[in-house]
Amino acid sequence: MRALGEGLGPRVALVALGGYGREELCPGSDVDLMVLHAGRAARVREAAEHVFYPFWDAGFPLGHAVRTVQESTAIARDRLDAATAMLDARLVSGDGELFAAFERALAASMGKNPGAFLERLLEANRERRERHGSCSTFLEPDLKEGSGGLRDLHSMGWAARVLLGSSEVEGMVRAGLLRGREAEAVSDAGEFLIRLRTALHLQNGKRGDRVFMEHQPALAEAFGFEESVGLRAPDVLMRTLFEHARQVEHVRDAFFERARERAAGRRGAASAAPVASAGVAASPPAVESAEEALDAFARMAENGDRPEPGLLDALETAVPEAPAWTPGMRASFVRVLAAPGGRAALEAMDRADLLARLLPEWAAVRCRPQRDPYHQYTVDLHLSATVAEAARVLAGGDDDPVLLEAARAVRSSQALLLGAFLHDIGKTGEGRHVPEGVRIAARALDRMEVDEHVRGDVLFLVGEHLLLADVATRRDLSDENLVLDVAARVGTPERLAMLYILTVADARATGPHARTPWRLGLMRELLGKVQRVLERGEMGTDRAEVLKERAERVRELLAAEDADAVDRYLARLPRSYLVAVPPETAAAHFRLIAAPLGTAEVRTEVRGELDALELTVVAPDRPGLLSKVSGSLALHGLNIRSARAFTTEDGVALDLFVVEPAFGADVEEDRWRRFRSDLRRALEGRISLEYRVRQKRSHYPPPSHPVEPEVTLDNEVSDFSTVVEVSAADRIGLLFDLTRAFHELELDVHVAKVATYAGRVVDAFYVRDLYGRKVEDAEQMREIERAVLARLEDAT
Repeated sequence: MRALGEGLGPRVALVALGGYGREELCPGSDVDLMVLHAGRAARVREAAEHVFYPFWDAGFPLGHAVRTVQESTAIARDRLDAATAMLDARLVSGDGELFAAFERALAASMGKNPGAFLERLLEANRERRERHGSCSTFLEPDLKEGSGGLRDLHSMGWAARVLLGSSEVEGMVRAGLLRGREAEAVSDAGEFLIRLRTALHLQNGKRGDRVFMEHQPALAEAFGFEESVGLRAPDVLMRTLFEHARQVEHVRDAFFERARERAAGRRGAASAAPVASAGVAASPPAVESAEEALDAFARMAENGDRPEPGLLDALETAVPEAPAWTPGMRASFVRVLAAPGGRAALEAMDRADLLARLLPEWAAVRCRPQRDPYHQYTVDLHLSATVAEAARVLAGGDDDPVLLEAARAVRSSQALLLGAFLHDIGKTGEGRHVPEGVRIAARALDRMEVDEHVRGDVLFLVGEHLLLADVATRRDLSDENLVLDVAARVGTPERLAMLYILTVADARATGPHARTPWRLGLMRELLGKVQRVLERGEMGTDRAEVLKERAERVRELLAAEDADAVDRYLARLPRSYLVAVPPETAAAHFRLIAAPLGTAEVRTEVRGELDALELTVVAPDRPGLLSKVSGSLALHGLNIRSARAFTTEDGVALDLFVVEPAFGADVEEDRWRRFRSDLRRALEGRISLEYRVRQKRSHYPPPSHPVEPEVTLDNEVSDFSTVVEVSAADRIGLLFDLTRAFHELELDVHVAKVATYAGRVVDAFYVRDLYGRKVEDAEQMREIERAVLARLEDAT
């Protein structure tokens, strides 16, 4: 290169700029050269071409310029990219005095207003972050332009050169712009980033600074990274990159805060006392223990401050590995989680290695990549972002009325915040992250000595944090059993409120694909249905425990049967059935419905005493089935005292009746046989139950206690069905008449609750339309009322 510059003549210098000037070239880097001259442009340009042509002929990407000292300083004032390239200038060959004059002129020009130059650098940094993202979180980062990458290191060097006249790291430390540990961190990061960029260029055979996923296995192999516990080799590579980039981002922010102070004249030499500035504590608090450290971070999070270097230095000796937690430590940590500046405080605590010392469980998720299409952050940053979202909702800072209502229902903000902080702590690469997370979270909570009630709520949130999102997006929300199951797992309205806030906070902290209006709308729908179930007491903590206990009791009673067959049987049963009937009854029904049914098959079972015979009818569910069973019973002189209709998951009707003979006589087996025979014929359409029941009714006197019939429809009682309540005088075949009316209106009776009191019948029918929905059309509701009343009057 010197030989190339020798032909340029006197008062000319060949100058390396940018990365070439820093002696930091990678295989695909541009070579930037400037021919500096004293004013003989035409002659110099001709000579310069002799320098440039060999590069062009060899195919090197060459950036080149021919300028005077005055032209150089003028363009530096106008263009930041030119200024920064020239701040890295290095003399290659030629007139040393001319180059020295250039350096003095550039320093004088930049030094006139160093504050303005810093702001230009900071604005350029912000633009780069918006355009290229971050090297500390993105799975396909840009090593040069991404936040935390090489350009951030360069920008600190340019700022130091303007402020101090040198970009040497030792000079930055002496001037108080860097702490000793920070200097080590950026030096290590710079070396790693240059090596990685070099390997990337060699692998691609060309310039390229973005580490695409397809490059990562080969790069990991080139660096000698091997698979470790829970991490593949490419993830070990990326985790190392994230750790270095995060340190660069941390040091960059602290460096530029101090540089701004120095440029403004608020900080002198390294020995000067700390001076207060916006967002930085005026003097570091004395820290001699973990409790004092957490209290200091809590106050900073609440005030929106950043920690002073003195505090970070003190932490290195003040906080041992895995210290014993005190109530004060726990209270301060929750204050950090709840504070507006909590996320920044958590990240500062992490970069100071405080979090991993307080909670060793944190180390496994620190800087851990998440390779899925949803997450945009590493695991640890996702956790801190989730906590920040949850804290904002709890503080009333969200404009979503559903979230605000949920926040008002939360009495234990401590449980929600700790749950948000720990919800993905199980993403260690060892097993499924939810059960693993419960195990790890339990260990962390024990370390923190959290009280038992809060501990239970936190472990519930960790164990169920996917429940609402998974069910809402993957399951049929019109399935009543599904909603009852969710309510059973949640247990209380407060836990539901906490879980919903965590679910939304988790989605917001994950990425745009996880928080689409469609997903959030489905979760709100599920929330409302589960909330109403819990508020009405249909499946609260007690009911959920009953459901669990009854299922276990059924398993015990059927211990002699195949366990898998029993589990399949229980899974088929409606939850309302398991809650409504004793375990002994449910166990007795196992043999009745376990085997597959034929198309027209009817199975029955009768138990109990004469005045309260318990009849179970099992048949393939079909429109009008309940009506045909009711008609067949009426035809054979069996009065229905109560009825409950259920349908299994696979479409088998399981109808339970309490019946009694009309005249108190014993019911012989022959009568049951004839009942079953007529029911089968009715199902096959071979007899008219309407005609036969009307004929049967003619032999009986009318009701002795007239009751004015009433019909009401209610859509508030159930999330899934319209409830039709009928009050009328008891009579032969009444249930048959009512259920036949519903069948003619093409309404499916999902549940029927029939009760008779001293000649008065009060029946409640949970009905749905042909599409499995509530009846909400006002005209259709009036038609149902008219049709049922007409049927009652016709039969009177």
